[in-house]
Order: sequence, then C-alpha cells, then structure tokens
Amino acid sequence: MLSQNIITEVLNRADIVDVISSYINVIKKGRSYTAICPFHDDKNPSMMISKEKQIFKCFVCGTGGNAITFIQKFENISFDDAVRKLAELVGYTNEELVKSKTNSNIEEENARFYKVLSDLTIFYQMSLLAKEGDEGRSYLAKRNIEDDVIRHFNIGFCPNLPELSIKYLSAKGHTLKDIELVGIAGHSNGQYIDKNFGRVIFPLKDVNGRVVGYSARRIKESEDAKYVNTQETVLFQKGNIIYNYYEAKKTSRLDGFCYLLEGFMDVIALYRVGIKSAVALMGTALTANQATLLKRLNVEIRLCLDSDEPGQMATLKAIEMFDKAGIKYRIVRRSTGPKDADEILEKYGADSLIKWLNILIDKVQFALNYFSNNNKLSTIDERKKFLIDFLPFLKNVTSDLELEDYIVNIAKLTKFDRKLITSTLQRYKQSKKENVTSAFIDMHPERKLLKRLSLTEKAFVFQMLNSKEAIEFYTDKNVPLSDEIFAKIASYIVEYNRHHDTLNINELINIIAQSDDELKDKLITEITDLLVEKRYPKCTLELLQEYLQIIKEERSKEYEKFIFEKSSEGKSEKEKLQILLEHNRKKNERLNKEEKKEN
Repeated sequence: MLSQNIITEVLNRADIVDVISSYINVIKKGRSYTAICPFHDDKNPSMMISKEKQIFKCFVCGTGGNAITFIQKFENISFDDAVRKLAELVGYTNEELVKSKTNSNIEEENARFYKVLSDLTIFYQMSLLAKEGDEGRSYLAKRNIEDDVIRHFNIGFCPNLPELSIKYLSAKGHTLKDIELVGIAGHSNGQYIDKNFGRVIFPLKDVNGRVVGYSARRIKESEDAKYVNTQETVLFQKGNIIYNYYEAKKTSRLDGFCYLLEGFMDVIALYRVGIKSAVALMGTALTANQATLLKRLNVEIRLCLDSDEPGQMATLKAIEMFDKAGIKYRIVRRSTGPKDADEILEKYGADSLIKWLNILIDKVQFALNYFSNNNKLSTIDERKKFLIDFLPFLKNVTSDLELEDYIVNIAKLTKFDRKLITSTLQRYKQSKKENVTSAFIDMHPERKLLKRLSLTEKAFVFQMLNSKEAIEFYTDKNVPLSDEIFAKIASYIVEYNRHHDTLNINELINIIAQSDDELKDKLITEITDLLVEKRYPKCTLELLQEYLQIIKEERSKEYEKFIFEKSSEGKSEKEKLQILLEHNRKKNERLNKEEKKEN
C-alpha cells in the first residue's frame, strides 16, 4: 500500500478539472464545471466539478470523490493503481510508486504466468519466421496479411511439432505445471504437447497490453474447429477480454470513435485500410464487463457485428446493454452482400469497406430495418406484434421531427393509422411512468418517521466536516448517531483529527477509499453530498447543543415506539389501548419529575 505522504503529494500536484477533462468533456459553468456523468445513463450534465474543493459530484446517481477516486471508478482499477495513473498524468515520479507496484500489486503467481505467455508469444513469432513456419506464412499471404500487420498484431505460428514449444518454455526455466496452468498444454502418449500445434496464432491481450491467451486458427481444411481459444485460466476469462482493446484505447480518443466488430480478422481488415480504432468480441455475446470497458473509452461506439441473423440478434442485445450502460453509439447499416468487414475487403476492396463503415444509423432506424426485414406482417397479429416490439425504441426519441418520420414509416409497414400509433405510444409511455411512480411511493413508507432525526444527524456531520469545534463537541458529549453511515463518517473524522491539526477532506476521502470498509462507496457519496451543501448555518456551540437535543429526543421517540410495538405483539385492540394509556402515563410522570429537577 502506498504511503499517505506520496498519495497527498500526487493529489496536491493535480487539478481535478484537468484530470476529468482528460477522460470526458467538461463545460465551465460559473465558478464550477459540469459534465455528462460517466457512471450512469446521463442525458444532461448532472456531474459538478469543483475546482475550489477539488471534488466531483453527480447530483443524479450520487457518485462523488476526488481526482484519484474518479480515475479508480472510471478505469475500474485499484486505488494505488489510480494514484499511479494520476502521477503519470501530472508528470510526477517517485521510487515508491515503482517499488510498490512490483512488490504489492502484482501477485507473484500471476507474474509467473504472464512471463510464460510472454516467452511463448516470442516463440510463436520466431516460429512463423523459421522454416517450420512456411505453412503459416503461406496461409497469411493468401489472406493478404502483410509483414507490418503481422508485427503489429504479434501474429505467430505453432509448428507441427506438438512438443517443441513445451521444450522451449522448459529451457526458459518454466515448470510444466505453470505451462499447463496458462491453458495451452495437453497430454498425448504420456507427454506434454502444445494444443495449438499446426495453427496460426493470434495473441489475446488484457486492458494493460499483456498476453493472457491465444486464438489459434487452422490453416488446412479438416473437421477440426476453425478456431481454438485458450481455455479459461486465472488470467484469461473470455467475457472480460476485448480483442485489440489495449491498442484501440490509445487511438479512439483521438478519432472520437471505436468500431466494435465480431472477430479479430475484421479488426485486422480495418487496420489494413487505415482504421486503428477497432475492437472485437471474438464471436461471443457482449458481456456486462465488456460493456463497461467500452464505456470507459468515452467515445462513440460504432456497432458493426455480422450481417447474418445471429449477428443482427447480437446487435439488438448490444443496443439494450449500451442503453443501460449509457454508452454513446451508432450502428453500421447492415450489408446486403458479405456478412463482415473481412469479406467486404477481400471481395470489393478498401474503398468499398471504408464507404460501408461510414454508413451509420441510429438504433431506431436499425430496429425499423431489422423488424421490417424479419416480419412477414401479413396478419393483424404479426403487425400488432411488430408495433409492440418497436415501442421501446420510440419512447426515448426526443426530436419531434424524427419521431414523426418513424411513425410514418411504421404506418406504411403495418398499415395502421398514424394517429393510432401515436396514441398507443403515449399510453405505453404513461403506463411506464405510473408504474415507476407507484413503486417509488411504496418503497419507503418509514422515511417520514425518520426524517427529523436523519436530517439533524446529517447536519451535525456537516459541521464536523467544516469545524474543529464540532469534532470536539462530538467527542466530549459522546453524541449518539443512529444512522450507520453518519456514525462511520464521524468516527473517520475523529480518528483523522487525532493525528492532524486541520481536516483535509481529500485525504479523508483517500483514507476511506483505501480501507476495507464495505460501505466505503456510500461513505464517500455522503461526504461529497455534504461538501456541496449550502443550506447549513455557521457552526456555533448553541447550534451543536440544539442538534444534540433533537437527536436525543428523536432517538427516545424511536425507542419508545419500539418498546410499545414489542409489548403489543399478539394483543387485542382493547389491550393495545390499555398498554398505550399506561405507557403515556409513565412517560408524563417521568417528564414531570425531570421538569421539577430543572426548576
């Protein structure tokens, strides 16, 4: 774990506006800055960035923090790695950053596996250039994959001598067990062999550019599988890998887009015509983890999956996931001939491929094309189903002109009256709103009862974040906070105050972010909520005493309510009334005694 001194030094050199601007578009608004929040499906700028306080806060999803926690969440990396990333951005270097990365963050076991795959990748590349690689070079030449492309994608070849790579790795000092655990070794006639033998090798890399597995392509016609991927290992989980992601993230922010394709041969096809910002799913369905990686690019994703039926179905599913994740995207219009980019390049050439890749449509137009091409629409049931299936795509269209155009097209296809389609859409939207509203009302009926206590505790913690007097009052009076979040924030503040003269909010956020506390995200969210509050008065002793009195009163009410409910369990209404009357009588006696003592 990095020391607090290093973390503070890195953070002090950073400006949060510059840091966030390097990831997303930031707009100046008065003394603050705003941005589309990357952590939820944001339509309007709901993230505030304070240059003065060096924090960010989304007023919709609640996410907040400092420059380090922004990088941590955006890149989905550890806190220490986020500090290192920030250090790179501000041009700060220190031995501790390098030393701790080597000793702490990379597990020794995983480091061994990465080394096995690094050496194996070099072996495959050397084999392609050797006499044993003649078949591989011949295959790549037939596919018009030239030397510069081979080098860029680290393409190699596994010789038709199954044990050769195993012997090479063993000579490099790797154990047979480690070779087996990286997923390429099999057993034959009592010895280890490379399962990829006789195939062209395409290395698969993680988000940091490290080889974690391979896709091996057969080069001769046979009944064997066309592609063999490395089995799932500690390093390689197919649902977490996007082909060419590491390279594409370098160029996509400059280009402002990234193509999402189905196979790595499609990515290579785009590279051959000069488009470097392209990645592939390697023939699998899009996963939530992959969607998160794509969102992290913070550019328009251009969906370009295969034009066959499975590819179009996959596009529909990707659209749904992209909408949930808040990813900006358009779709490459379906090809009427070849099913993918690689085929278009081979059959029609570079100009045709580039022209096709630039015919982009939105999701509604895609859905309109897809449903019209895949529905006979000959019966009223088929036409009705088409309209029902299409309604979700129309509900978020904000342009009246676009909506009208879509409704006209749907009317032509279904032969339904345009007014009927419009009224059906309005009912659909209204029914969704009513369901959401009723669900929200029923969700938390207890909030009214707890409102006064919760608001007072929140106000008290606000004063602790802004006044040393409030921290000392909390400690001296042993202020009882009922809310777990507020109580934990208070304890972190008190602990920080023991070792520092003044409270540094960003350091406090760092300490919480580094902790093992299961509630750390909620704690940081609440702290950033309080930091942007403007309604609380200046801290005074009288104000703190007033807060304490309210907290004690409300806690007492809650306790009395709990005791009454417990004692009334299983009782008749008459018995409950008698218990309530007795409860109130004792309460009044206690209050009278307390009043006499005060007098």
